[in-house]
Amino acid sequence: MDENKINTKLLLKSSFWYTISNFLTRAMVFITMPLFTRLMTKKQYGDFTVFATWQIILVIICGVEVYTTVNRARFDYKEEGELDGYISSSMVLSTTVTFCLFVLYLAFPQIFDRFFLLDRKYMMLMFAYLFTMPAFSMFQAKQRIEYKYKLNAVLSFSILFMSYVLAVILVFMMPSDRLLGRIIGIYGLYIIAGLAFYIYFLHKSHRITLSAWKYALRLGLPLVFTFLGSQVFLSSDTLVLKHMCSAEEVAYLSVTQSCSHIMLILVQTLNTAWAPWLFDMLRINETGQIKKIFRIYMWVIVGGTFTVLLFGPEIIMILAGSEYSESMYILPANILCGILTVITSQFVNIETYHKKTEYAGILTAVMAVLNIILNIIGVKLFGYRAVCYTTVLCQVLLIALHYVFTQKMQIRELLSVKDLVYVLCASLLLIPVCLLLYQQSVIRYAFAAVMVICIVVLLALKWKDIKPMIRMFIKKDADADAV
Repeated sequence: MDENKINTKLLLKSSFWYTISNFLTRAMVFITMPLFTRLMTKKQYGDFTVFATWQIILVIICGVEVYTTVNRARFDYKEEGELDGYISSSMVLSTTVTFCLFVLYLAFPQIFDRFFLLDRKYMMLMFAYLFTMPAFSMFQAKQRIEYKYKLNAVLSFSILFMSYVLAVILVFMMPSDRLLGRIIGIYGLYIIAGLAFYIYFLHKSHRITLSAWKYALRLGLPLVFTFLGSQVFLSSDTLVLKHMCSAEEVAYLSVTQSCSHIMLILVQTLNTAWAPWLFDMLRINETGQIKKIFRIYMWVIVGGTFTVLLFGPEIIMILAGSEYSESMYILPANILCGILTVITSQFVNIETYHKKTEYAGILTAVMAVLNIILNIIGVKLFGYRAVCYTTVLCQVLLIALHYVFTQKMQIRELLSVKDLVYVLCASLLLIPVCLLLYQQSVIRYAFAAVMVICIVVLLALKWKDIKPMIRMFIKKDADADAV
């Protein structure tokens, strides 16, 4: 039996289950969002977003991204029980980093309180999560390398589903502190599961070695800077508003960020299918085919984004209610980041193919710092809405820098400057166009109908160009099923 075919089959199934799990995860966010926005005050809703933002950033720092190193470590720790020992060592490493930060927090609580802007009871829950979450992530990573995709997907969604149900119940039952109820509900089960997996891995192997720590740090630390830069880029808007504006304004931004998940679902799903095809085409040097399909791919994304944006006021009303109608004025800029993320991800795909991943980390870190500076200046000069527009500006600059840095990777053969400029200009024009159309509902609905027709017609006219890519996916699927 051909091992390559087996891996292809497993990869296809793993990607399928990842996509299904991702959709179900996002679905839970949308289903519960109208409940939370109506049960919680704007301040509580905004504070939860701040808590979640700090949690994501601190997980990257305290976890030292050790779980991401397992995929490579399995080749270097091949002997019986060695990988289990590496996993246990890596978990203890992340616990040590978390413990050091926790001691600093207990020693200088006033400094941390001014920095995080969260009550200490919430911070205690966050540290409980930071201590245990790496073990849960490690379990997921081990499941993926063993291709146990169904168990991973089912377990992840089950805990997620129960967490959101518990959060809704606790928010109902704790009217005096609904924020605490939501935090306990969302994160409590992950803390319990993480503790269980921590005990499980230590039971399998309690051998802790410094060599494993060195290995994990050598691979994990560069990833910390890469992911941290990316997360700061995405999260700085919320944190800057928390320090400089009201909790209500943080809540308006939070609602639009949740709405932008509509585009992120589309982006992530399309990229899951697109990236393997792109790598195959690069391998056989089919640059002309890539250029042709990518042009269609991008304009479909632009058209789809415009169509979604045309229903912005209705999306805000359904998910958050009339109290958050202010959010629609920053929704176009926020969702536009979905298009810009698609473009950026293509550069990252190309850099990954050429094994130049350090470019992404360096460029993202530089733009993350610039974004924070521009956010602060923008809020002082123009108010809270400025953070969305400074983020758009920084993403455009990031795309330009990626284009410059990928010149040696023959980027011009894959994506012409003209195509890139046309797509960026059309994308940026969506902001003023949508803001104007939000004042004229009849014209807006007519535009939406025209956009749907245009996308269908474009797909029909370019079907001959799209067909080869679809055939490749079908062929791969057939080859996998034949194994």
